Amino acid sequence: MKYYRAFKITPAASWERGRPRPHAGGTPALLVSLAAALLLWSTISFGAGTKQASDKAREIEDNLIAPCCWSQPVSQHDSDIAQQIRSEVSSMVAAGKSREEILNYYVSKYGERILVTPRARGFNTLAYILPWAALPIGAWFLTLLLKKLRSPAPSPAPAPLPDSRYASVIEKEMKELDE
Repeated sequence: MKYYRAFKITPAASWERGRPRPHAGGTPALLVSLAAALLLWSTISFGAGTKQASDKAREIEDNLIAPCCWSQPVSQHDSDIAQQIRSEVSSMVAAGKSREEILNYYVSKYGERILVTPRARGFNTLAYILPWAALPIGAWFLTLLLKKLRSPAPSPAPAPLPDSRYASVIEKEMKELDE
């Protein structure tokens, strides 16, 4: 405690030595805090805008197939044409073009084949309808199969009773076999 008191400088003591008193608040502190908040806000908003644009470009690149081998999305493929498409997409996004405008540009350049998922038009509609149609048909078939497996097997029909005219003939033949 003595150590603290020995080196403690009170506002009155600093004023007496000709130094200005530290300002507890007011206009300069408020301006500094507002400037810091404005700088922080502009940094965050610029970073968010850049991240948003890069996310949009990445999403578009994921929807395009590399036209060199037609096997991977542009975002994952490592070829010259894929890199060129990635840079074109980034510049189009920076220019403010929408997702549909960019995809339509590449469809007009390379055809529908460039899209990872086909558009639901014409024959391509089947790609969207058939899985949902196959679901109830498969459930119906499975139900029929399970019902068939659960039902007991039909018992064989009882043998018809021999006619009384032949009973005597059968008994005679049985006796002959025993002898």
